[in-house]
Amino acid sequence: MFGAETLDHIAIPVRDLPRSEKFYLETVGLTFLTQRKNADGSPRHTYVKAGENIIGLNLPGIQTEPSPSGAPRYGVAIGSEEKFTSTVEQIRKSGIVDSEIREHASTSPFARSLRFTDFDNNHIEICMNRQSLGEICLSHVVFETTDLPRAKRFYTEALGLKPLGEDQGETFFEFPNHQMIGVSPVAALSDRTKRHGRAVHVAFNVSQEDFDRMLELIPAWGGANQGDFRAEDGLRARGERSLYFSDPDTNKLQLTALGTENWSLISNEEKWKRTAENREKLGRGLSRFDRGVKSS
Repeated sequence: MFGAETLDHIAIPVRDLPRSEKFYLETVGLTFLTQRKNADGSPRHTYVKAGENIIGLNLPGIQTEPSPSGAPRYGVAIGSEEKFTSTVEQIRKSGIVDSEIREHASTSPFARSLRFTDFDNNHIEICMNRQSLGEICLSHVVFETTDLPRAKRFYTEALGLKPLGEDQGETFFEFPNHQMIGVSPVAALSDRTKRHGRAVHVAFNVSQEDFDRMLELIPAWGGANQGDFRAEDGLRARGERSLYFSDPDTNKLQLTALGTENWSLISNEEKWKRTAENREKLGRGLSRFDRGVKSS
């Protein structure tokens, strides 16, 4: 059966890494994985985990107001009523701007949810889903779209996701494991969508066979292929193939088909050694950002 299989990881823009680490670890209840560094040893981003899913907190962030649409929005599912309630209490004690708990219709994939805006103006949602995703997991991501029929075609035809229908004005598509991507119709894309932030994206997994097919379908249904810079830098395991691309509304995505080897994260030192060697072969060097030179 053709289609993207699971949400794998997301990356969101942040401007104060220690503050974001403290909030997502101590308040939201995620777990620390690792901090990645630039070539000069300065912090680049931190990986935290929601269950088996990775969330990247990526510097240098962006300076924009929250979008009026509430998207892009990143959802984390919590598996128990007790944990959901305690997490809501922690979020409200933190001083974060939140909303009332939403009780969803019986036809919704969600039972209840709380939306809030983090310290970097990212829209975040914690939820309890009707289909259990475990104790804690990435639940969904919601993007903006200026053309709902076009977005529906892209996510069903190019990525093979299952249509779920609407919930509170947003249209959702489902992965086989019940994770979701949603789209929120807007008259014009917000700055939060248009500016993105460095390396901010949403990634999902596909089979090797479906990867080949998606290479043709993504541009055919309005997406844009942006290549795979990690492969160019020699950072992919043997047999692994990946593609960074955007949907028709410029939302940044990635698909990956794993190979016979599945590397764990290599060290920062090894990463920059391989990157420098491979970029030299291509007649390029490390960028100012990769060296640790960040704009304010």
